[in-house]
Amino acid sequence: MASSARRGAPQPTNSRSIIIPVMGATGAGKSHFINALLRETGNKEVAIVGSELSSCTVDLLPVEVAGLTSKYKALENEEVVVVDTPGFDDTKASDLDILKRIASWLKKACQEGAMIGGVIYIHDISQDRFSGSARKNLEMFGHLCGDAALHKVVLVTSKWATEGGRDFPAREKELRDTHWRAMLGGQEKARTMRFDSRYEGGTAVRIVDGILRRAAGSSLLTEVLQIQKELVKDKKYLPQTKAANALREQLEDMIRAQTEMLRMEARAAEGDEEAEAHVRAEERRLQRLTGDVAALRSSLGQRIKAKLRRMFGQ
Repeated sequence: MASSARRGAPQPTNSRSIIIPVMGATGAGKSHFINALLRETGNKEVAIVGSELSSCTVDLLPVEVAGLTSKYKALENEEVVVVDTPGFDDTKASDLDILKRIASWLKKACQEGAMIGGVIYIHDISQDRFSGSARKNLEMFGHLCGDAALHKVVLVTSKWATEGGRDFPAREKELRDTHWRAMLGGQEKARTMRFDSRYEGGTAVRIVDGILRRAAGSSLLTEVLQIQKELVKDKKYLPQTKAANALREQLEDMIRAQTEMLRMEARAAEGDEEAEAHVRAEERRLQRLTGDVAALRSSLGQRIKAKLRRMFGQ
């Protein structure tokens, strides 16, 4: 069976689907990873690869990948759907829009009975430092998955071919010892792997096969991600979830910093038409961020409705 995908409104799965979301910052190589997997397994490439500075994945892109479960008796009647997801700090959508799209898709998949086989998080090892964008994406990823689902997570480093004279193993060690430390260690924690540039297809298959092997030998498929539990089982509204609360705090910090910066820029721009136009554009951007923060605040009415839904199972 050839791979299939549809971009746009959520069209996740059927009840026999094993879902493997692929997450990470814009430009980390998520689409490239999926295409390598498709090539190696004889499926048609469908994921669109963007440039380093812009994103092609604004909506989630589910891709059915045939030929992965046949050697596992417990999974032989299941289909594998790998999901290309947009990164936060996307060039074409706000962080709030990205959160809404990811949360909505995962909620619908859960409601339809699809199972989370595992989650792949891709980090660009060629980045000279662990940037604010990388930190934001990792934090949001953690809140979407939750601590209870970390054993389903594979943290994958990409773009090893660009090493040159740089010490990528040292960067990998820093990731493990510092930035990923809380997610690693012990049998119930995340694992790390490299997306080897010399054997991209084989490495991609090995990463996904590792997820399926663990799923076939355990009850992992019945476990959901934190965002799915909050929205489906706990019947929360999106602003009440941990991911939404984390994003609101991030945006509030950004608004405070940018407000102070704009005050200084406005004083310096007096009498300079070009500089004043730039300040006005930044003010409009700040207003949009303020609107997103307001949308992420859970109202009293939403809290009451959520409580009633939990009480009466509606």
